[in-house]
Amino acid sequence: MPLPRRVLRRVVGVLCGLVLLSAVACSGDDEPSDAGDSSATSQATSPSSPPTDDAAVPPAVSGQLDGVSVTEGKDGQPKLDVRTPYTVAETTVQVLSEGEGREAAEGDQVVTQILLVNGRSGNIIDSSYDRRQPLTFQLQAGGVLPGLYSALLGQTAGSRIALAIPPAEGFGTQGNQQFGVEPSDTLVAVMDIERVTEVPESAEGRGKPAPGDLPELQLSGEGIPREFAADGDEPEQVKELIAAPVIVGEGPKVQPGQSLTVHYLGQLYPDGAIFDQSWDGEPFGFQVGTGGVISGWDQGLVGQRVGSRVLLAVPSDLGYGKQGSPDVPPNADLIYVIDILAAG
Repeated sequence: MPLPRRVLRRVVGVLCGLVLLSAVACSGDDEPSDAGDSSATSQATSPSSPPTDDAAVPPAVSGQLDGVSVTEGKDGQPKLDVRTPYTVAETTVQVLSEGEGREAAEGDQVVTQILLVNGRSGNIIDSSYDRRQPLTFQLQAGGVLPGLYSALLGQTAGSRIALAIPPAEGFGTQGNQQFGVEPSDTLVAVMDIERVTEVPESAEGRGKPAPGDLPELQLSGEGIPREFAADGDEPEQVKELIAAPVIVGEGPKVQPGQSLTVHYLGQLYPDGAIFDQSWDGEPFGFQVGTGGVISGWDQGLVGQRVGSRVLLAVPSDLGYGKQGSPDVPPNADLIYVIDILAAG
């Protein structure tokens, strides 16, 4: 399933794809930052690479990671020292400190910091600590690397863990040459699990009529958004951002800097081509109000209630602007429907 990356304005870091998220949970400069061995683009830990399913993921084992040490740096960030070359035959997790929060289960939203190191070379592959932005993703088999999935299942929010992932449960037989990961390389990481939140399948709350001057949202028989349809009465252009909830959730209001998990569909205004959507795959995680997504999302979602379904009509200057994107023409206005599933 294609990842919903096109909503991003910028992507920094190999781990953002786990949005390890999605690439999708991170923001940064227009070019990858130069932080020694930790600079990279987002595709290496893509949630859909390699695809798998729950039955195919071997459970992680608990144990001491001899040859791996985690210390605290002066800035409060962990340092990870690995005796190279480091290898394991199965994903192994060592709980360094156990939290008291929710236990991570299939489908939960996970917000975490991670420092990832190559077990062969000891080089840093990437670090979310360096960006001071956690990663947000939904914990699902096939949504993250198999070893990461099995390592996080059952861990509690507030925990710090160290883990080692063998090649078969990491990047597989192909490795990832772009980031110096060979097919035989073990991955070693330290993670601080900040939050774990249960994620509903769709928006839940009180219905509210949509503004009459927006295209009509068409739903499937199961209530899943499929497309917008115009009747000709809509304005030709979106002159200013419109954020209109059509389901008002009962959760707290979204605050800048929170990590959100959403489903969404994006279409050229008023009823042009659908250029991106997540309902056929996994929800999308990102940090709102930090410049990691288009400005229309940052501005339109802050203040909405968790659980809401929101229609966003986005003028081009708050979308992809003059430059456009591969599937969005220059100066194109956009219309979205977004279900805010979780925030943390």
